[in-house]
Amino acid sequence: MDPKIPTSITQLFQTNCVPSPMDEQRISHFLAEQNLALSSVREEIDRARAELSRLEAKESGIMELVQQLEALQSPVRRMPTEIMAKVFNHCVQDEEIQEPDPLRAPLLLGQVCSAWRDLVFSLPCLWKTLKVEFPSTTPDWENVMQSRIMSMHMWISRAKALPLSLILEHPSGSPITWTALMSLDNEILTLGSRIQELSLCFSPLALSSLLTFTQSPLPQLRHLELCSSKSLPSNDNPPPLFLYDAPSLRSLSIAWGSLDSTQFSVPWSQLTQLSLQYDASPYWSSVHTDYLIVLRQCPNLKSCSIGIDTTLVDSDPEPVTLPALESLKVRLFCHTLYTHRFFDALHAPKLRTLEIQNVSLAMGSFPSQMESFPFISRSAETLENLSFDIINISGVNMLSCLSQLHHLKRLRFLPGPLHLNHDLVNNLILSEASQNSICPQLTSLSLKCASRVSIDQVTELVKSRCNASPKLGRILLADRSI
Repeated sequence: MDPKIPTSITQLFQTNCVPSPMDEQRISHFLAEQNLALSSVREEIDRARAELSRLEAKESGIMELVQQLEALQSPVRRMPTEIMAKVFNHCVQDEEIQEPDPLRAPLLLGQVCSAWRDLVFSLPCLWKTLKVEFPSTTPDWENVMQSRIMSMHMWISRAKALPLSLILEHPSGSPITWTALMSLDNEILTLGSRIQELSLCFSPLALSSLLTFTQSPLPQLRHLELCSSKSLPSNDNPPPLFLYDAPSLRSLSIAWGSLDSTQFSVPWSQLTQLSLQYDASPYWSSVHTDYLIVLRQCPNLKSCSIGIDTTLVDSDPEPVTLPALESLKVRLFCHTLYTHRFFDALHAPKLRTLEIQNVSLAMGSFPSQMESFPFISRSAETLENLSFDIINISGVNMLSCLSQLHHLKRLRFLPGPLHLNHDLVNNLILSEASQNSICPQLTSLSLKCASRVSIDQVTELVKSRCNASPKLGRILLADRSI
């Protein structure tokens, strides 16, 4: 408060009193003085702001110059082209799928500067993988196809003569016209000698028009994936697959409605990975031929994934041995006699991973699904990973199976609603007094147990396993409310 202002006036500040005539004169005098002071201060502030703006502009200019000078000293400028090429290659490998997207590598890298753009376009290794997704619907398929093919040409031309990996997809929607399909089919056929990996996801009718490439030599082809994009079950299927000349083929994946794999002409003996699956609803009964006939021709398989549904078996199958098989994944679409016969006939002396998944809602009514147990017993000495997903097995039978698996490291058991294996948690608790503990090598455990299993039991299981050697590193308990 300014001390020159009389107390009689300052005392009026916090009141509603009316100033006296003498105070009125004093107030007018002091108000004029303060307005002059305020005007002077504002002028000073304006000068200060102008000076601040000048300094900020000067700072901005200096900072810009500093950044440019620092950029001249950046290690990136002196990094050898070979190192930059490896960095760019890692950027591309980190992308799960390469597609013509300016916000993703490699196109994103070319937007940094002209030097990077020249380097990106000069490295064929950055352009050897391409995913092209076609629209679900369009009023003009010919123009869309022409545009996509031109983009493919531009992309692939930068790969020079390197082998190519192509992913071509058309989501379920309006069918692609025959003329547009023929253009794409011709493009695939032209690139056939350079294709190393090829994935086609189209409707069965479209796939039927895109298999011309199989009639020409495919010297580089190592992986082929063909799957149906139809969202609803269909009996439409492409014709049998014929690969006349594919000496490098090692991986084959087929997923569509019905599989008559015995009609295929494929170099089965070369394969190390095989997947025969369905893209179908659990409510739809699909048909496949006897897989054992095909597997008998695949002595070099290391990984196999199959879907079992309806099939006809005229006679008991002969034993099939897969001496190199390490991983087997089976999806069960229905409960049939064939499942039992399949596992009875199969032998895999080096099997390490077995995954069995029920994908049929109808299977919940069956009291037991132990068809794989003889196969598991034969593989007990090598089996390290075992997974049952929505598979109903009684507690006694499950414990009998696990007691054989002394080398099991990872167990996943999510039973269906009929058998929740209430005693499994207690039996998996390691005891110092017991000499025959179940699965003593477990390091990962996933279970679904009933609500009647107490928290204390689960705690005891975790404690006993975490104090053991090897130590349980991961445990997952699924919904206990069932």
